[in-house]
Amino acid sequence: MENERLAQVVKELRKNKGLSQEELAKNSGLSLRTIQRVENGETLPTGETLKRISSVLDITHNELINWDVNREILKKTVKTKYEYLHIFDNKLVISKTSQINDLVDDYGKSVNNVFKTLMVLFIGIPIFTTLAVVFYNLGKTGLAVYAGAFAFFFLVVAFYTILFTSGSSLIKMENISKISIKKALYQTAVVILCRESGRLKERSLLLEKDQIDTMKESLFSENLIEENNIKLKSSMFSLQNIISVLSISIIFFFFKKADQMMFCYAAIFLFISVALIIKMILRSISPFKHSKNTT
Repeated sequence: MENERLAQVVKELRKNKGLSQEELAKNSGLSLRTIQRVENGETLPTGETLKRISSVLDITHNELINWDVNREILKKTVKTKYEYLHIFDNKLVISKTSQINDLVDDYGKSVNNVFKTLMVLFIGIPIFTTLAVVFYNLGKTGLAVYAGAFAFFFLVVAFYTILFTSGSSLIKMENISKISIKKALYQTAVVILCRESGRLKERSLLLEKDQIDTMKESLFSENLIEENNIKLKSSMFSLQNIISVLSISIIFFFFKKADQMMFCYAAIFLFISVALIIKMILRSISPFKHSKNTT
């Protein structure tokens, strides 16, 4: 019985490391026949054999002997810009360090980042609302509408952040609806759509340029993402391009003193705000219409 349990443990850990029997034998300095006999439960390996195998599997000798075959197996750990994504059989864990130490602390840090974003938004709302009133009283109708549109945009984004953004550090596979990799403003991000508190919420992880391929390969290997959910090219009407055009236009405005141009820019921000409102309504009406296909 002990032979069978140990055989199962060695086989599972070897596969999780992506090693063949030949590679395990070579890296541990043991013969292929020895590895085969251990994994087939034909023999109870000596202490020296276990030490060599455990060294290659990155665990201690005692951990190998006492390993619970029913414990959760960490399959992959992938670095993102600010966090680490740990992939298990039945869950995803997001931590601030390469090791999973304190999920409560990690969750607190993630939520703190969300609150910082909300703080900026809620500070911007009264500022732009006040500017809209001031400009209107000065007879600058275009600027007043533009500032008002900005305030409304900030308000909509704030509600979206509160209702549909997650700071969770642990996501169960059964709650995941879709995982995608896409451009988010000037950053590339992994976006995890998951069911949380009765809503479909987003958990985003920013990626450095050299981390994109590694993340794609890791998610593909675990059947967590589909090809059509990888969108790394921005469309002509992407938010990134709109903001770029607006920035250039604002500079042009201050030099040309063309007050009427502000109506156009206000219309663009109002259009984005309405689109975001529609997105929130659709998610509220049918929050779980997306489903993750895994094999």
